[in-house]
Amino acid sequence: MRSNYRPIGDYIRLVDERNKELKITTLLGLSITKEFIPSVANTVGTNMRNYKIVRKNQFACSIMQVRRDKKMPVAILKDFKEAIISQAYPVFEVIDEDLLHPDYLMMWFSREEFDRQATFHAVGGVRGSLEWEDFLSFELPVPSIEKQREIVAEYNVVKNRIKLNEQLNQKLEETAQALYKHWFVDFEFPCLPSDYRPHGQVNLKISDNELKSEIAQVCNYKRTGGLPISDGRTWFVYLILCDDDSIYKGITNDLYRRFYEHYTAQGAKHTKQHKPVKVIHWEQFDTKEAAAKREKELKTGYGRTWIDRQIKKAGGLEIIKAGLPAPKTQLRTAGKMVYNEELDKEIPEGWKDGSFLEALEISGGGTPRTQNPDYWNGNIPFFTPKDVNDSYYVIESEKTLTEEGLNNCSSKLYSKNTIFITARGTVGEISIAGTEMSMNQSCYAFTEPDCLQFYGHQLAILTIKELIGEAVGAVFSALVTKDFQGKSVIIPPKYLKKLFNRKIEQFYFSIRSKEFQNIQLYKLKNLLLSRMANVKKEKEMV
Repeated sequence: MRSNYRPIGDYIRLVDERNKELKITTLLGLSITKEFIPSVANTVGTNMRNYKIVRKNQFACSIMQVRRDKKMPVAILKDFKEAIISQAYPVFEVIDEDLLHPDYLMMWFSREEFDRQATFHAVGGVRGSLEWEDFLSFELPVPSIEKQREIVAEYNVVKNRIKLNEQLNQKLEETAQALYKHWFVDFEFPCLPSDYRPHGQVNLKISDNELKSEIAQVCNYKRTGGLPISDGRTWFVYLILCDDDSIYKGITNDLYRRFYEHYTAQGAKHTKQHKPVKVIHWEQFDTKEAAAKREKELKTGYGRTWIDRQIKKAGGLEIIKAGLPAPKTQLRTAGKMVYNEELDKEIPEGWKDGSFLEALEISGGGTPRTQNPDYWNGNIPFFTPKDVNDSYYVIESEKTLTEEGLNNCSSKLYSKNTIFITARGTVGEISIAGTEMSMNQSCYAFTEPDCLQFYGHQLAILTIKELIGEAVGAVFSALVTKDFQGKSVIIPPKYLKKLFNRKIEQFYFSIRSKEFQNIQLYKLKNLLLSRMANVKKEKEMV
């Protein structure tokens, strides 16, 4: 035994505290990645009093099937003060934290060398279990507690940066998906015409361009879609439906600006108290006087009766809110929707449906002969379903090809931002190529015809969810070309796809950048773990 190495068993003890009073309800499991995770076990009819309690800074592990998995699942509880875990898992703790830091011990368990040692000793049973006594005999270097704290602190800086990057990327991914849903599912996309200029500006503290930008944030399709723009001389009467189903009547020479003012509580006392929903009618006049006359009529008993009658002809306020066709009414409603038979739902006027393969172009992959060493271990990433991770982007692959290997398989070299969808194995997983890479035959590659890959990626995410949802009760073991060909999707106008792609591209740039950062940080993290074996002997060694 090296002088600074000690058996793990000298520093830990088993803990067997049971949930006898059923006070603890947080049930956790163990993952192969050495983390506590929410348990998915069916506990109906289970006596939870027999479950073990694990407390903060205590460990739980699994010594079963270590040889099969080539890893020993072990984790330290950090995110909860206390939890319960299956009685099948040994729970243990550090005897004296002034001699061995629990986080230092967890670092040792995280080393690849530790898993190789555990796998080597796991000989029990059919699947290769590890004997507890063998685990206790494993050795680790134990420097002074001060040195341990220093090592842990350095390691945590790297680990926390990785975690922060992952959290930031998750937020960016959630924002991109929410924005796609906002525009292309809820149809609340920007609709301000490109040639629009504000007229009759009330707020003189900001420029026309700043005001236009603010108006564009408010005036989406559902609220103001399809309204005419003004030359400043034309006047309009308008009706705004509010959230309490009341209707506000007014005149303006700029429908978009006026709706923005009402929506931001700058318009009228009524719309300050009752949030505007959408413009449900407008009429155009050559003069302000003519518009004012019509406004006055609409505020009379006759006018209110006319409005009620038109709403009834349209099918009621719910139909108007949805923007559905109402040919019998004289109301000119913003955000018009039309029923699409193929999609079996209403879509914005002017949009169409098409095959998924009309929206995205499909390509295949292939694998060169595995027996030829000249084809493998080159510099070209070779994407397979095994390379899918929790991020949008895949940067590195488990296998790589040489130029000769690429030239001798049916895959081409796909460009950065190509969309990969797994077709076999783990079906329907989606990744984006973070760099140029090839692909095997268990996946499909997709590109958007106008190179709007970020829009295409979000479309693919939604479409795959729908395909999986439609397959409930059926076996979803593979995806074939006809599945994509037969899937109808919404195809919005090209200008809107471009606008959306431009709006979210910075999200993707940032996600990709952080993925590259994390690759380097993981290398540094593994380097710090490997250095533990070479901790120098100190005078104050325990």
